[in-house]
Amino acid sequence: MYAKQFLRVASAVVVAALAGCTINGPVREWQDPNEVVRWDEAEVVLPTAMPAEADLIEFDVRRRGQGYFFVDSAHIEIGKDGVTRLPVVTRSTRGAMSVTYEGFRCATSENRLYAIAAGGEWSEPKVNPWRPVGNSSFEPKSVLMQDFLCDGTTPLLPNDVIQKLRYPPTDWQ
Repeated sequence: MYAKQFLRVASAVVVAALAGCTINGPVREWQDPNEVVRWDEAEVVLPTAMPAEADLIEFDVRRRGQGYFFVDSAHIEIGKDGVTRLPVVTRSTRGAMSVTYEGFRCATSENRLYAIAAGGEWSEPKVNPWRPVGNSSFEPKSVLMQDFLCDGTTPLLPNDVIQKLRYPPTDWQ
């Protein structure tokens, strides 16, 4: 009997929590709470050049043994759709390098892979859905999104991203 009551109460809580959200996240004060906001992704244009060594800025991920992670500061952009797009470079501890072009959507805490560099050319994956980004200081996408690209659900401007990458906050601040 108590299990049925618990399920009813839990269901009511979930429904109440979802009632205040739209597809794109929480309702803003200037929005009609009953209006469903439609989001359209902008057309993606891949960078014409591969990342230059001088433009790479390293960001710290706690799982150091896995490699080193960089952002190409010359190609950070925010689209009209609110998506931050940029090349991400990963170097293994043995020197192998991979370059991806990715999108980060602060409004929904999601990430999307647009292309992988191979032989100086971009190759687009056949399937590249938006995927949730977790909350872990051991995952590069999570660290990048939470510590450098977003202020809550708002994307930071490219110059602010570069500033935070160059001068990251310390753990004791």
